[in-house]
Amino acid sequence: MNAAFRVVRGNPDPDELAALVAVLTVLHTRAATADDAPAPTAPRATWDRAGNGYSSPLAWVVQRTAP
Repeated sequence: MNAAFRVVRGNPDPDELAALVAVLTVLHTRAATADDAPAPTAPRATWDRAGNGYSSPLAWVVQRTAP
């Protein structure tokens, strides 16, 4: 049986190797089950946008008039 990876520096204890194997297993599983399609994004609200798509730099400034 061929090793999937090897330690080239240091002397990890069995707990450290087990943690590494767990992380590599999760990463491999995620990569194997991931689709090429991008993750779905939430639709953006359009209630605050002008019909022509132009947004003034002062669009969010509350303009007050003198009483």
